[in-house]
Amino acid sequence: MTQALERQVAPQTSYDRDFLIWVEETIAHLQSGDIKNLDVANLIEEIDSLGKAQKSAFKCQVRALIEHIMKRCYVDMPLEYNGWERTIRNIRPEIEDLIEISPTLQNDYFKVLDTVYQQCLKKLQPEYKDAKFPDQWQFTRSIHDLLNVDFWEVMG
Repeated sequence: MTQALERQVAPQTSYDRDFLIWVEETIAHLQSGDIKNLDVANLIEEIDSLGKAQKSAFKCQVRALIEHIMKRCYVDMPLEYNGWERTIRNIRPEIEDLIEISPTLQNDYFKVLDTVYQQCLKKLQPEYKDAKFPDQWQFTRSIHDLLNVDFWEVMG
């Protein structure tokens, strides 16, 4: 019975044993045109995960940026303004770098803006009970403006 179970278990590939070796082997197969020996299933999985990771990183940075813009615009804590503005200045180039590598991420901004804003709202409302956050993003929906406009200056 044990032999029957052993035969049913798929043999371990280099992907299972040592990811770095698998990467090096995959690169070598691709460079030499040895498509026949590619581990296609795992290659597809890894390429798919790369795209998902970029989208996730973009969404995470947009969320952090919007959170700090919200705090700077709606939370009356002047001693914190400089820190929030510094964080905003630090996040913006991170988003620009992601867009430079993958310009189509700009399209994701429109898809995630409302969700991200609601996530920020859910996080910030209990933390800053006296702040009056709007129910929806009140500013332009332009990614260019998000990355360049200091919204707290145009509010007042």
